[in-house]
Amino acid sequence: MKKMLLLFLLALAVTGGHIAKSQSSNPDIYAYQNGDLWRYNLSASTAMPLTQSGYNGGPVLSPDGRSIAFLEAAPSFVADFHAGAASQTAGTPPADIWILDIAGQNLRKIANQRGASSAGYLRSIPAWSPDSRQLAWLQIDTLVQSLEGASLLVYSLDTGATAMLAGDVNLGYQESNIRIPDLRWGAGGIARLFFAYLYGNQSPFTFLEVFNPSDGSRRQFNLELTPDAADLAINFMWADHLGQDVLLLRIQDRWEVLNPLDGSRSRLIDAPRLKNRFVSGALELIPTAVANARGGWEIHWRAVTGGQLYDTGYISRDLDANRQPALSSDGSQMAWHTGERVSTWRPGMLTDARALTSDAAAYNAFPIPGPVSLVWAPMEWATTGVVAAAQAAPASEGNPGLCALAPQLSAGQQAVVSPGLANRVRAAASLNAEVVGRIQAGEVLTIVQGPVCSGGYYWYSVQGAGLAGWTVEGIDGDYWLLYHIDCANSPPIRLGKGMIGTVSAGEANNIRDGAGTSGSAIVGRMPAGANFHISGYPACDAEGMRWFPIQYNQVEGWTAAGQGAEYWIEPAPSQATG
Repeated sequence: MKKMLLLFLLALAVTGGHIAKSQSSNPDIYAYQNGDLWRYNLSASTAMPLTQSGYNGGPVLSPDGRSIAFLEAAPSFVADFHAGAASQTAGTPPADIWILDIAGQNLRKIANQRGASSAGYLRSIPAWSPDSRQLAWLQIDTLVQSLEGASLLVYSLDTGATAMLAGDVNLGYQESNIRIPDLRWGAGGIARLFFAYLYGNQSPFTFLEVFNPSDGSRRQFNLELTPDAADLAINFMWADHLGQDVLLLRIQDRWEVLNPLDGSRSRLIDAPRLKNRFVSGALELIPTAVANARGGWEIHWRAVTGGQLYDTGYISRDLDANRQPALSSDGSQMAWHTGERVSTWRPGMLTDARALTSDAAAYNAFPIPGPVSLVWAPMEWATTGVVAAAQAAPASEGNPGLCALAPQLSAGQQAVVSPGLANRVRAAASLNAEVVGRIQAGEVLTIVQGPVCSGGYYWYSVQGAGLAGWTVEGIDGDYWLLYHIDCANSPPIRLGKGMIGTVSAGEANNIRDGAGTSGSAIVGRMPAGANFHISGYPACDAEGMRWFPIQYNQVEGWTAAGQGAEYWIEPAPSQATG
């Protein structure tokens, strides 16, 4: 009776103002500089600003090389910021999203602040889909949404429509100012790193979450519960590894490959290479992590072509998008952004060829939204394919495709055992593992790790009721674990996201446009016996009643689960959906 879909993510970047047009027979470099987007023409030695607001972040190049996405800090927020009226002073500012068509030099805003509260929509740098037809980003309105309820949105260039892929994205551990994590979209899905505290731990754990853009399901990997747990994954990206799309993790001075299907990891013998997406046999850039005098790491960039290895002279503080170099459209040159200028290099060149010299640009100046340095031509990461011995994912076995029940939960959440029989807890995620105890219906536990597909079931590592181990989420549409939220004036929870509910015998249930009667309006009614789909996690109102977000026919809204010990809605037998 209890079933649920998990979700997948996305990202972009910046500006307003009119764009200046010029023609060039050579592809140009587009770079962030002092809060605006510039175009550098190397053959003519000219630099032209394309935006004028001074509060842009970007550019992000589409994989086909035809479009650039960027963010612009919302003009209303900028005005409040300078007037001293904005409460936020760092982190991710409210921002709009723009797309630049390179051929026509046309700008189009695809996401504004319409509908946001006075806090505004905070948005991540967007990510392009592999086919360049969609953009994805994370978004939150902090006056309306919680840190566990951010949205993952996808914009279609073909239809001009924006759709929500997930509405319950956990942004993880945040300090006083929220920083929206970046997304990476590859053939294997939409990925992100985030940090969250687990039960009984004083430090946040590092998680990597991968969203499936076709059905919203997701996989989550606790990177500190796998081998080399003491080491932090600093950077991640999608890469081609022996013809398979995998995630690369940089951990201090080494690289690991993570298989997004089963979570297994293996260490690369050689560093990966950054190359032109469409040109073979040209320059390939190799990042080498070197310890510095401050006890940290810096990236020394080398280049290889024709079997010859070169030192490019470029050293970056990190490997994120701010400091990643770019390659020319013919693959013969590289460029990088120092903050003071854009420099280019090619084999045989002894000194920098500077496309622009200007005042230093402040990479992290607030309220400029997460600037990205520069783009030139589409690039991709690839490995040499040489790895050390593989490291298996913890407690995982079986074919992930055999687990048909869509997982509902993720690490860091609390869950409750649904009404009925107790849940067995085992020493590992396997039906053959030792039973270490049972958790009775109604018991609350903490999800430590998972989901892990094994033997046809999704398993979670849990702690609670004096036990620790692995337990099954459910089977055949019947969920044995449910998302836990304790509402004082409601009966025990027995419905969950993704399930089909039915209105109990008696009176009809109202559908409201908010979770509670105060300040909300009735948008529909469901008669006794009517079935409906639960679209998200429940919430408590001020009176302690539990409300579920639902869809009934074409009406979307919230309905109450019951009051006191009385249920107004219940699971619909054999009606669960995944």
